[in-house]
Amino acid sequence: MNSQHLDKTLLAEWIVRSLDGSITTADFARLDHLICTDPEARRYYLEFISTYVGLVDLVGVLPRPTGLDATASDQPPRTKAPASSGLVGLALDPTLPEEERIRQIEAYAARQLEQFLEQQRQLDRYAARQPRRDLYILERLASSAAGLITTSIRVIKVAAVWSLAAVVLMLIGLYIYSQRPLGTLVATDQAVWDRPIEPNSLLRPGRYCLEQGYAKVVLRKGAELILQAPTILRLQGVNKIYLGGGCITAKVPPQARGFAVHTPGPSVVDFGTEFGLLVGSERSAELHVFEGFVACRPSDQGHSQTIAMGQAVTFDLSGRMERVLMAHRPRWFVRQMPLGPQFAIPGKRLSLADMVGGGSGLGTGIVGQGIDPSTGLVTSGRQVLKRAGSGFAVVPGLPYVDGVFVPDGNQGPVVISSTGIIFKDCPATVGTCFETILYGAVFQAGSFEQHPGRLVGRTFCTVDQPSIGMHPNAGITFDLEKIRSHIPHATIQRFSAICGISETAFEYADRDWDPNVVKTDFWVLVDGQVRFHKTLGIVPYQHAKIEIPIGPQDRFLTLVTTNPGLYRYCWAMFAEPALLLGNKTDDRSL
Repeated sequence: MNSQHLDKTLLAEWIVRSLDGSITTADFARLDHLICTDPEARRYYLEFISTYVGLVDLVGVLPRPTGLDATASDQPPRTKAPASSGLVGLALDPTLPEEERIRQIEAYAARQLEQFLEQQRQLDRYAARQPRRDLYILERLASSAAGLITTSIRVIKVAAVWSLAAVVLMLIGLYIYSQRPLGTLVATDQAVWDRPIEPNSLLRPGRYCLEQGYAKVVLRKGAELILQAPTILRLQGVNKIYLGGGCITAKVPPQARGFAVHTPGPSVVDFGTEFGLLVGSERSAELHVFEGFVACRPSDQGHSQTIAMGQAVTFDLSGRMERVLMAHRPRWFVRQMPLGPQFAIPGKRLSLADMVGGGSGLGTGIVGQGIDPSTGLVTSGRQVLKRAGSGFAVVPGLPYVDGVFVPDGNQGPVVISSTGIIFKDCPATVGTCFETILYGAVFQAGSFEQHPGRLVGRTFCTVDQPSIGMHPNAGITFDLEKIRSHIPHATIQRFSAICGISETAFEYADRDWDPNVVKTDFWVLVDGQVRFHKTLGIVPYQHAKIEIPIGPQDRFLTLVTTNPGLYRYCWAMFAEPALLLGNKTDDRSL
């Protein structure tokens, strides 16, 4: 915390708790450090303490009549001298709730004012009963003048006390309002926050940043939210949030109808349904409605439109809304908290294999889905192709996949991206692909049953142990810029994978083929530049670990497998292909 971003609500909380003795040791250390290092925090602290102490000290000037001497008609009413310290006549039990303590202060102040006014009325009645002799009048005028001065001073002090009391009560009220619970953190999975948050914590108004993993939040009115990192939101009310970036899924029961989500772009009001909302870079966003319907307004100046069950809309940087088919969109939204182990971790690691399966990289894709590298068509299950390539083919149904191709350097450089980037070092091949690029590598020899691919003694064809099966010759390019646009509060730091031919190949090749010729060239390119290349075989068995840094300006990541012609049993695969993420400095003003 610094002067530019001083959180006065949090500072006020620490000061109040330090005064009533409820502050923790850790928070007291933070308060002490802040006051010593931050001039603005020090000024705010002195103003707050001056106000607080001023109320306690000055409340003593309020007159507290303890009874008038009714038998002495020739003597003016008198009051006992006020005590010199503390809230005189008011003992506050520190164990009482803050609301009750505030009510006691207000009632005490009202009683004190009424007693003061009654004393003034009795003084007026006493003055009216006195003889109207000239000398006496002069004496009384002088006495009245002195009394007027005294009374004026007293009134000024009373006004000061009430002003200070109003300020303190306002601060206490703001503190209580800022600390009202709006929801509860009911579940997490591999969650990492930007500040410590205990499980099952009450969530109060303010900003929450989930840097990794998943979290489930239930608001006071009943709306259930699943947060998918990296996500930044601000709780604004018992049925209202501001989503600054990231991905949420909301399930809204009837009692929470009207649940509202505001973003830098569109605003959404739910009418008792289930929907997913992704807020990307700047004002871009995407909305999927799974059940019921919602009202969506593209911008503050736009008109609301109704989005019904099974529909999806996207919003570009200008706020323009476009209706799209949900069936053609990645499965971005997790509709229930994950069960069991997961390879992909939101905010930490994305699975490229999952993207081949139509997912967002977070385990939502379909294991067994494939892509024909000769056409770009999405397929179901492993298919034997033996097809010649016809150039770079886009894959419209998979936004994170820029396209696929069949690598062959016989005809010159090979185009490997939708923007025309070439693979100038591509070797000569037979120009034919033999199998689909598959999420979850499985292989088959003749009439034998299909079996999962295996590397380093482990099989890789599940959500928690993913892989991409890429029998040569095949190439696939991922659009890093598109991925970044949907995770604006994270950075792509590097690509990681294990590559090799499945260990199962040897036992089959040894029956009817020469295992010594079973080899595959593995390539990894970034924007057309070769970052990794290795020829791997099965005699002896070989595999390689890939770790490639990814810079902020890198646009395309390409995986390629090639073979000059002896393709049998070249069961090539990339195991656990992942984009490793890091945190990006975010806007803490959200």
